[in-house]
Amino acid sequence: MYYNTTDAFFSQVEHRFSSKFNLTNHLPYCILYIYCFTPLIGYPNPSENLSARSLHRNVNIDFWTVPTLKIPLFHPFNRYSEKVGQPPGTLIYLGEEQTEPVRITIIDYDETHYEEEEVQTVEECVPFIDTETVTWIQIDGLHEIPIIEEVGECFGVDPLLLEDMMNPTHLPKMEVYEDYVFILFKHLDYDVPSAGVSREQISLIIGPNFVVSLQENRGEIFTSIRNRLRNAQGRIRQMQSGYLAYALIDIIVDHYFIVLDEINERIQELEAEIMEDPSPEVLAKINVLRAEQQLLRRPILPLRDVLIEILADEIPLLGENTQPYFRDVYDHLIQVIQMLEIIRAAVSGLFDIYTSAVSHRMNEVMKVLTVVATFFIPLTFIAGIYGMNFKFMPELESQWGYPVVLLAMLGISIGMFVFFKFKKWL
Repeated sequence: MYYNTTDAFFSQVEHRFSSKFNLTNHLPYCILYIYCFTPLIGYPNPSENLSARSLHRNVNIDFWTVPTLKIPLFHPFNRYSEKVGQPPGTLIYLGEEQTEPVRITIIDYDETHYEEEEVQTVEECVPFIDTETVTWIQIDGLHEIPIIEEVGECFGVDPLLLEDMMNPTHLPKMEVYEDYVFILFKHLDYDVPSAGVSREQISLIIGPNFVVSLQENRGEIFTSIRNRLRNAQGRIRQMQSGYLAYALIDIIVDHYFIVLDEINERIQELEAEIMEDPSPEVLAKINVLRAEQQLLRRPILPLRDVLIEILADEIPLLGENTQPYFRDVYDHLIQVIQMLEIIRAAVSGLFDIYTSAVSHRMNEVMKVLTVVATFFIPLTFIAGIYGMNFKFMPELESQWGYPVVLLAMLGISIGMFVFFKFKKWL
């Protein structure tokens, strides 16, 4: 989903031009539009779908059509119209349409016991909750409303939280209740082939001896956690549900480092492209990268507030012995935020480099044109003198006048060339 700024721009132009037209006042707006918006147009075929990941690679410049600035947004906002007028707690999935069925997996474990099972309904998970072991219930998919309603009924989750859970644009948050803790955050992943960042919402419902994780799509985000549970690696099988919640959040924060590293590599590649050829296509890539890094702040920064709240308040359901681990995640997230600020400054620097490269190229072109014009100034002067229609000009009657003038022109040109070389102007 993209926000189309063309209509907004033309509405401003129409408003400004509705008054008395003044070329001096309005010409800068026209130049700004051509310079800034034209490099960002998408496919000429409006039926072709562009994703945020492919926009920076697919830039089609056509100065004879009306360009459209397309900025990738966090999620499709046009589905919000479905919630207008609905009472609080109404469950409507606002994410992208899904075709795969929801998958529910149960992992029940303790220090000596491990059991993994895939079930069809949330109700089948209820017997595991009453045991003394720790139960991890994974629900992959948020698009089937009956299953989300089952989650609310079986675990006593507030309908308002279920509503937030089904809204992929919601900011990370935490709510503490008497029987459970609700944590919502975002998973970021970098797709190398398309060179784009994908975002997925993850919700955790943490009880005394269970954790329910809900994510938008089927994925392998938590494969390493499952392997640690299967192979009894580390202390995860010895700890309670609060430690499992820490492990899930920790793996998400670790993925943030991977995403930022890949974006940093893209910045370096763009810097090399700018120095090689500062074309309008490169400017379009920079603009897309800037929009993308701005959107990265949306899921990352609020998660810091969630961790601060966990560290500030003693939450019994998370366990007192998990505080050092959450503090470690908080330290990692601070590093991520610092890297994000560095990337933000680097992207701004790309605009400066691009402007400098374009100015340097323009200066080189102007230098060549100036040198060519300077060469022709004395030649034009000589030709202008002998082109005058005076009857008595001694050189016109001379037998050697024409070749002497040509040799003089050649000598002047050679002399100017040597002088320019000596001054290092060429």
